[in-house]
Amino acid sequence: MKKFIIIAGPQAAGKSTVISSLSEQYQNMLPLFYASGGKKPPFLFPLQESRQILIHKDVVLGGIFMNKEQEMEVVKCDMRRMELILQNKHENIIYLDECNIFTLAHAKAHGFFEILEHWKSYIAMLEKLQAAIIFLDTPLDLSWERRHHRYEQRLVCFPASEHVAIMERYYQYLKDLGPNLLDVYNNIPNSIPKRMIDGTLSKKSVLRNVSKALAELSCFPTL
Repeated sequence: MKKFIIIAGPQAAGKSTVISSLSEQYQNMLPLFYASGGKKPPFLFPLQESRQILIHKDVVLGGIFMNKEQEMEVVKCDMRRMELILQNKHENIIYLDECNIFTLAHAKAHGFFEILEHWKSYIAMLEKLQAAIIFLDTPLDLSWERRHHRYEQRLVCFPASEHVAIMERYYQYLKDLGPNLLDVYNNIPNSIPKRMIDGTLSKKSVLRNVSKALAELSCFPTL
């Protein structure tokens, strides 16, 4: 048996940090898996986010510069990855993915509504994978506070006359993205378990809550 867990949330919600911390501190989490009914703790396998693969490859200045073709490439990358995991015969593995179906919220925030046609394909694949979702709920102001410094660093690639407009564009992107991410979360069918975690808590509290949710959602009772 294998599990596919999506760690989702707004920009700068701490998704990558949580996944990295889960990997580093996995040994300390093992009692949670036994407490959740598992007899043999699974192997934890973090996946690189499909969006980040493309952004670092072709869109070095961030997601606001992605076009429709690039958003579609993210969908294709997600689908290929899920197909490969379904074909993988190895069992007792937890795959940790970042974003996944929530990439549709990014596409919608850009106005690429055609990408939303892939909703049913995502849901079908996630149901086959017995997937679950952990969502780090983080308000716009906190996301902006955590992320705007990184956006400012990118301004060196643009004329000074464009800096204000570009920063406004980054902020609007985060503002549009938040509600769309929540729409995706709220419309996930009951066949796919999900947990919402308060992302405004301390890093230690968020990690503790995510660890508990991960153990509950990844229970391997038959082993």
